[in-house]
Amino acid sequence: MALQHVRLDRANPVAVLSGTSMPRLEFRQALFRSADKGWQRRLYPAALVVTTTAFDLRDRKLVVDHQAMRFSVLYDASWPEPVFLKVRNWPYKPVELRKDAPVVYWTVELRLRDLRLGDEEWVEVAFLG
Repeated sequence: MALQHVRLDRANPVAVLSGTSMPRLEFRQALFRSADKGWQRRLYPAALVVTTTAFDLRDRKLVVDHQAMRFSVLYDASWPEPVFLKVRNWPYKPVELRKDAPVVYWTVELRLRDLRLGDEEWVEVAFLG
């Protein structure tokens, strides 16, 4: 598994990764780049939504799985900056399929939910996968 970095901002609100093997992600770090002094209030209801999809030979979706990685589990009201260097509370669960399912390729889509980004704001995540 290689370390991956994904940056989501207003111009690129979604990141899509693909591969031929079942995705297994281990989130390591997260960053919300914002000059807003009230970042805790804005980030609390937000989540990084991870959508995993398996496709067959005809590009039909065999399974679609959505998992919300909530930012609120990463910090409390006294946290000084929106930088999370040791993410342990975002457990990604691999999709369950029959062993004989005819999966040809997988996609993983990362997008933000309930966080509207400003011009100079972004979210960056680092994960093994």
